[in-house]
Amino acid sequence: MATDDPASACFAARKARIAGDPIGQRLQSISILTREIGRKIGETLGVNVTDMAALEQLLTSGPLTPSELAVRLKVTTAASTQIVDRLERAGHVSRQRQASDRRKVLVVPTANSVDKAFDELAPMLDGLSGVIAGLGQGDRQVIEQFLDQVIDVYRNVAGFPPSASEPL
Repeated sequence: MATDDPASACFAARKARIAGDPIGQRLQSISILTREIGRKIGETLGVNVTDMAALEQLLTSGPLTPSELAVRLKVTTAASTQIVDRLERAGHVSRQRQASDRRKVLVVPTANSVDKAFDELAPMLDGLSGVIAGLGQGDRQVIEQFLDQVIDVYRNVAGFPPSASEPL
């Protein structure tokens, strides 16, 4: 199907350039499979994509305040409160007052939700550990450099600063 739209033609050319390269194809496959794994875990936990993104932040970074969660999800604090409310009703998180400052509330994933998420992720994590363990030092350096560059591209497109030590 031909198109006269220059923007569509430009996008198609760029997509073809990436899709035609074996490394680009693999990166595209990883991106698609990553979304599918997130969808599968969300389905297992019975949460939508937005709530799954919040849970992922909590599982990766540990307890966060609703405000910190809002910043990481790039949503308003009101939206973050709604997300936390849904996750709390579903039994995936609890709100806990911080011991050092009783005014500060942290959103903490429940042990059951953490266990369910990691049960889903364990086969992937174990498989990746095996792949990584089999790499020689030279291969590791090349792959680490390549992945750092890919991460910087993704961070840039997502609006995050490059190579920030702060987790997403």
